[in-house]
Amino acid sequence: MRKALFAVGAGLLSTSMLTSVASPASAQEPRRGQTVTERARPDYDAKGLRAGSFLLFPQLALSSEYDDNIYASQTGKVDDFIFIARPELRVRSDWGRHAVGLRAGAELGRHADNSSENYTDYFALADSRFDITAGTALNVNAGYQNRHEERGAANDVGGAEPTEYDLTTAGVTLRREVARLSGRLMADWRNYDFEDVAAFGGGLLDQDTRDRNEYGVTGRLAYATSPNLSAFVQGGFNWRRYDQGSARDSDGYAATGGVAVDISGITTGEVFAGYRRQNYKDSAYASVDGLTYGASLDWNPTPLTTVSVGVSNTVEETTLSGSSSFVQTEYQVRVDHELLRNLILGGYAGYAEDDYKGSVREEELYSAGIGMKYLFNQFFNIDVGYGFSSRVSNIPGRDFESNAAFLRLTATY
Repeated sequence: MRKALFAVGAGLLSTSMLTSVASPASAQEPRRGQTVTERARPDYDAKGLRAGSFLLFPQLALSSEYDDNIYASQTGKVDDFIFIARPELRVRSDWGRHAVGLRAGAELGRHADNSSENYTDYFALADSRFDITAGTALNVNAGYQNRHEERGAANDVGGAEPTEYDLTTAGVTLRREVARLSGRLMADWRNYDFEDVAAFGGGLLDQDTRDRNEYGVTGRLAYATSPNLSAFVQGGFNWRRYDQGSARDSDGYAATGGVAVDISGITTGEVFAGYRRQNYKDSAYASVDGLTYGASLDWNPTPLTTVSVGVSNTVEETTLSGSSSFVQTEYQVRVDHELLRNLILGGYAGYAEDDYKGSVREEELYSAGIGMKYLFNQFFNIDVGYGFSSRVSNIPGRDFESNAAFLRLTATY
């Protein structure tokens, strides 16, 4: 729930900071294909600290949130205030060639009345780009995150405390462009390590059966038919391997084709569709195959407004007994508007369907939210927001509705 809620504030502006006096919104044209939340605001963007050929951006965000259903339960709702601190450090290189970046930080959530829901997440993420030759680049990334599952998440086991887990990732991408042709080859790895969680009434809920490694390889080839349009084909394989036994181990592949558009920088993004299949080694688990599709489009009807549309269709892992997985189809639209140069309004609405394979369970998820960010100067900004989340399930007891609101102050150098 908080994940969806804070997406309002996070999506409003990708770089924090600001002057004290609001001025009329500028009608200057954004950079080609750039959204309202991505554009540079020289009077308000953080300048950072220089350390040789690197720039450091320390940041601290303090927020207070009210949630009227912290356990995402259908009955016996419990409300609470949550106080959240997010220290973070971003480092990026300032080189003419090649690039290196680092993000490290934490999120500490403390509940006013329900201390069992307190959490401490932290992360460190690094990425790099090596410019091999003109038109050829290699990107390498790696990261570690200690996280917790949100109440109301599809696989939340309903423990007395939130489920904690470690996520370790690594990836490499090779890109090559020659005239109208471009190619991309990607490989990635994810390791999930779940902690056992205390059960209500005593004892532990074993989560070791969820520990796994996920590997993926994807290739993409595109041809630009015009400056505004390119067609592409993409194919990929994935392997999912669990630490305990092979009952849920699976291999999958997908082949898709689509188009990427850039119409005068006003409408940018891509749309694709194709076929995918996920095969499970244990015949007790049903394989998943069929149509897959997706879209990611940004439309700037005016220099001050961006409408973003996202569609995804993915095969997700599940903890549900007898079910191999669930197919999640998600639709989301968000609008961001620059009312003043230092006042950005935003809102979103989302809908998702979770279809569990090998089970009768089917669920629908609804979300919506609004938010506002005000930039004081280069060092401080404040944002407020409201979010609504709901799940409708054909399994008794799994429905819920949640309303949450937050106020956040962010300081960045």
